[in-house]
Amino acid sequence: MAKTPRRTKSELVDDLVGEFRVSGNQDSAFDGLAAGHLGVNRTDLHCLNIIENSGGLTAGELAAEAGLSTGAVTGVIDRLEEAGYARRVPDPADRRRIKVEVTRRFYVSAGRIWGPMKADWESTLAERFTAEELERAIDFLRTANEIGRRNLKRLREMR
Repeated sequence: MAKTPRRTKSELVDDLVGEFRVSGNQDSAFDGLAAGHLGVNRTDLHCLNIIENSGGLTAGELAAEAGLSTGAVTGVIDRLEEAGYARRVPDPADRRRIKVEVTRRFYVSAGRIWGPMKADWESTLAERFTAEELERAIDFLRTANEIGRRNLKRLREMR
């Protein structure tokens, strides 16, 4: 019986990056549909995700994180407030500053869209992988995010 040849690290990294890109494309397609269900555009949904993941941030921080101008972010925040998904609140650390946070309405709507996927992730991943393997996957994603941040910065500086 012939042994399958062992794959090189370079080949494995290529396959991993390929699967990571497929995952990103699926995420993008899902977000497009989710934005439609929420009645917002994709940029607004992208900003909602940033706001929710950060636990709230200033308009300037949101602009920097989303790669948008401060003027564009003002429009985004206005639309998200009008939809009832975000609100402006005083920053508890500095009452002169305003932070943006998501609302309960967003969480209710998001639960209908992403809740079933979260449950599927939890059951499938918990069944398939050990805690140690999940920790390695988290390490991979954090490393991939660091690489992404470095290269976003590089592209912004190429202008």
